[in-house]
Amino acid sequence: MQPWLYVVLLGLVLIVYARFLPKDQAASSTKINVVQEIEETIEHFAAEMDEQNQSLLNLFSKTKQDYEVELAKLAGRLETLEKQKQDLSQELTKVHVNQQMNQRSDNQQAEILEMTSASNLENSAQFVSSNDAVSSVNESVVQEPIFAGLSMKSRYTELFSLHDQGKGVEAIAKKLGMNKGEVSLILQLSRQEERARV
Repeated sequence: MQPWLYVVLLGLVLIVYARFLPKDQAASSTKINVVQEIEETIEHFAAEMDEQNQSLLNLFSKTKQDYEVELAKLAGRLETLEKQKQDLSQELTKVHVNQQMNQRSDNQQAEILEMTSASNLENSAQFVSSNDAVSSVNESVVQEPIFAGLSMKSRYTELFSLHDQGKGVEAIAKKLGMNKGEVSLILQLSRQEERARV
């Protein structure tokens, strides 16, 4: 072969080698750039994740503080309500005791009135019998009973009309705005009055 052919072949080999050589460097530099971009993207993503995690932690701690504040408020309200309940319970107990005491005193007053009325009826019956003995001379005069003006039925007509209708002591007391003991006492005195008349 001729030497110029060698030179041409060598030139061709150099040209081909020169063509391939920059491509390899360009490819390797492109690979390096891609790796750097991926690393930067990962770092950026990691930074964003850290920020989001931090904001979530802040939100969680704030929510926890709000919850603790609300829990403290509710505990305070519960304590206040329990105290009010105790106060109301004590007040209710006092009212109940007072009602029982008043009812007992009303019953005692009714018994005292009953006893007083019974003794007054006995005295008036004795007085009537003594008057009958003294005034036996005036037998021709029509005698009216001593109870005519003071009759229980004439004084409490509405009460006795309700009683005659079959109403109970409670119903009569409610209707007339009286005490049950008072109604019972009037009815009992009326019965004693009728017995004394007979």
